[in-house]
Amino acid sequence: MNDETKSKEQNVIPFPGVVEKLVEKGMGSLKEKRLKDALDDFQQALKYDEIHPQARYGVVLTYIELSRLDDAAAESKRMLQEGIGDYFDVLQVHVSLLVQLACYEEVVTMLEAVLAEGKVPSNQAEKLYQLLHFSRQMSEDEPIVEDTVINLQEKEGEPPIELLDLLEDPDVKKQWAAIQKLKKHNHPHVLGKYLEYLKDEEKDLVLKTFVLQSLKEQKIDEQVEIRKLGQIKNINPQELNDLFENPFGQKVANIITYQLEQENPSLKDMVLQLWWQYLFALVPFLPKPQDENIWAGAVHLVVIESLGGEFDEKEISDLYNVNVQELVKAANAIVEVEEQVFQGVEM
Repeated sequence: MNDETKSKEQNVIPFPGVVEKLVEKGMGSLKEKRLKDALDDFQQALKYDEIHPQARYGVVLTYIELSRLDDAAAESKRMLQEGIGDYFDVLQVHVSLLVQLACYEEVVTMLEAVLAEGKVPSNQAEKLYQLLHFSRQMSEDEPIVEDTVINLQEKEGEPPIELLDLLEDPDVKKQWAAIQKLKKHNHPHVLGKYLEYLKDEEKDLVLKTFVLQSLKEQKIDEQVEIRKLGQIKNINPQELNDLFENPFGQKVANIITYQLEQENPSLKDMVLQLWWQYLFALVPFLPKPQDENIWAGAVHLVVIESLGGEFDEKEISDLYNVNVQELVKAANAIVEVEEQVFQGVEM
């Protein structure tokens, strides 16, 4: 094909609405798992409008469904670079893909820069904080997950027994890898393993939250039992709300912002980051007592101490108008979870 022919094709003016119809058709095919048809529809739409946001996003989603994660990550990266689509929606998908591809250092570099700007929408920040935390953990030591397990040729709809066994592995990184791979398996064996996982007090707090989220995504609509820090609760995964929709969490965040935004915005960002990570580790439970001033002060205290700076517990308790003993007790509870899950928050 010569350059003149290419130019003519690129300048073809489609019938009104044809791009939207192709995109709508592609989304329908994607929903019905007719993945080849979906990809054809999206790519046809892009021949007419190569920067159409929904068509580009549709290509990414189809690649994901086809397990072509490298292609999906390359396409989402191009969307970010070209400013196509909602930046934070595309960013979340792109970073999730990088995590699945074990590109942890790239995730850390990207998210630290984005979150430092403090402009992330609340409904997006929760997921990005999760991914940043785990990528920090995983980048410290490359996760050793045998290729014979992670790269298994899986039968459609049937989870490999090796993946289910990894949920019992002492290595949290292997458990994390298994949970990521099991997301696409809505199978009774996976549900059974997940129910056991949620009841096991020895399992990682944050990974239990991820398992709950997976059950929600798999449309599990029944009561499941979860145990964390000596507490037991029965909850329907469909009733889980986004972390930032939690009224108590927002009240604490508002107090932190009020106290620190003007005086020390960098400290405010670090305190908020730890607060939401701590709350995420507790899901579906809430810290006790449910006094927002105590917890705002406690997170502030923990961060100040972790930075190695001088601090006065009485001064912080006065700032938040709380009892110093209650403040220290709450701070110790946060540190206890840090030691179990976060292994120290890198500020």
